[in-house]
Amino acid sequence: MADIRGAFDLEFIEQIEFFRGKTNLPTHYWQDVFKDQHDTAFMVAGVTKADLLNDLRLAVDKAIAQGTGLDEFRKDFRNIVQRHGWTGWTGENWDKGEAWRTRIIWETNLRSSYAAGRYAQLTDPELLARRPWWQYQHADDVKHPRELHEQWANDKLTLRWDHPFWKTHFPPNGFGCGCTVKSLRQPEPNAATEPPDGWDQINPKTGEQPGIDQGWGYTPGASRADELRRIAEGKAARYPEPLKTDFTQAILPVSSSAAKSLTSVDDYIKAGADILTELPTDPAALHTELMQHFSTASGPKTTVRVTGSGADLIREASRLFPDSWITATNAYGSLSAKTAPTRAWYRQSGTHGEIQCRNLHSAIHELTHHLQRALPDLNRLFQEIHNRRTAGAPLKKLKLLTSLNYSNNEVTREDHYIDPYWGKDYSGEAKEVMTMALETVLGGNTDQRHRDSFATLVLKDHEMLELVVGLLLGWRP
Repeated sequence: MADIRGAFDLEFIEQIEFFRGKTNLPTHYWQDVFKDQHDTAFMVAGVTKADLLNDLRLAVDKAIAQGTGLDEFRKDFRNIVQRHGWTGWTGENWDKGEAWRTRIIWETNLRSSYAAGRYAQLTDPELLARRPWWQYQHADDVKHPRELHEQWANDKLTLRWDHPFWKTHFPPNGFGCGCTVKSLRQPEPNAATEPPDGWDQINPKTGEQPGIDQGWGYTPGASRADELRRIAEGKAARYPEPLKTDFTQAILPVSSSAAKSLTSVDDYIKAGADILTELPTDPAALHTELMQHFSTASGPKTTVRVTGSGADLIREASRLFPDSWITATNAYGSLSAKTAPTRAWYRQSGTHGEIQCRNLHSAIHELTHHLQRALPDLNRLFQEIHNRRTAGAPLKKLKLLTSLNYSNNEVTREDHYIDPYWGKDYSGEAKEVMTMALETVLGGNTDQRHRDSFATLVLKDHEMLELVVGLLLGWRP
């Protein structure tokens, strides 16, 4: 099972099936269903009418399966309450009370079902064999963070998956808690590998251990983890390629709503950074794991439609890109290619592209120039980061910066790219940022020179690596 998610818009099946596997249970008080009883029962405190409870359940299911937000759930909640004439509920006739109650219902069900699905993925035997350590992660966007939760995250608390700590402290650990767990091959440097003293002492007021709200001292979904994995694997088997491969390789669940929220350069940098924290830091091992998704071994791949003597090279290069990028490129216009031992280049006439290439890495580079034309919104993101990083930087001659045989009119804004050529200026546009970035990542194992370039990118320009990884795995036309 690979460690990266190949398609950001796949359903998080384990989460959905966990929620849909519950039975509606009318209750008077929130304590009527306690701890791991929530794995099999859906309840809303004070709802005793079966039809009312079922409509509320459908509203929650909509939020989980379709990725609708809190505002949409609040609209559904108001309509349901009015339709059923439900009165006497906590928070009624008070705007802040309604806001609090709807958030509790929506947030608790989404976070607990997410945690259950995540636990089912993390305890997959194949994954445990490779990544047996779990690290506590704090949600920094929480308005009122819990001191102990922050402490565990700041200490990089990292324990083996079967440590007793996780039986009670697998998050969320209370109402509004957004903490999560990530898997690792081994603890990071300076990580705490034992929980703090007193972690298992029971608070007589809550009946729970430190840092846990009453009723939250259990692992959501643990009682159903095997069941959820079987269901997810069965559904994945019915997916057409390449979704089947994308799904079965995914362990970092990202909902469709989360994917749609990725719009800016910083969004994709953060997405890439989150993925890279799960992968090796050694450049060779990192490249192998990244390419596991994009290689032909990951299943049938869409190839670019191209004619000419260099078509095979271009088709081989196209298999390294996301399928949706190549599909959009095929729809954009025609492409021809030839091979030659001389300098590679790309030319365009209308929507027709013409490529001359020498080898695979030059084919990746020149094909990316064609993608620039076909996918202008993608190219815009690379232009944006270039403009941000080179704002105010003067144009300099490449010939002087590199001592190579560039002409006097070839200039660049060098920034801190791993090679000044990345910032080459074409009448105000830096067309080589996208081409060099994708060539360096996708072609980083074609020969020793390009292995060295990828290693340099990892060590010296991690921000650009994060952006490229985030875009390859998250950006779609």
